Amino acid sequence: LQAGKKAMEMSDFVLAYSYFDNGISFLRKKHWEEHYKLSLELFDLAARCAHTNGDVISLNLLSQQVLTKSQSFEDKLNVMYYAMCVLASSSNLPESIERGLKILSRLGIDLHGCESGSVEACVQETKDLLSGYSDDEILNTERMTD
Repeated sequence: LQAGKKAMEMSDFVLAYSYFDNGISFLRKKHWEEHYKLSLELFDLAARCAHTNGDVISLNLLSQQVLTKSQSFEDKLNVMYYAMCVLASSSNLPESIERGLKILSRLGIDLHGCESGSVEACVQETKDLLSGYSDDEILNTERMTD
């Protein structure tokens, strides 16, 4: 676990994934019951590395374990986020937005009037509004305080 974290700090996510994968392979059959926190951390970090490395198959396998074995909704959030990122990067933005809205709803954050179609319309409207500004103008805009 520590070696994988160190590899991640050095931005070597391929090596980090191999460390986490090896750690997972040493877990006993009832590891989710006997070593829940260790199991969750290994699977979660391995999923993060798989996502970063573009290994969608490993990400899906690891995510399934976390989604079925985790003890709380909060413990599932990271792998759900990685799945949303994969959807968004694979040109499936509407489904990614839909999943994100469902997750926010389960967290008690309801964005009224934000179905995936209307969110896409809002994003396009924002893009249109920003198209009249240069990058420098946007970056140098005063930060909002309210």
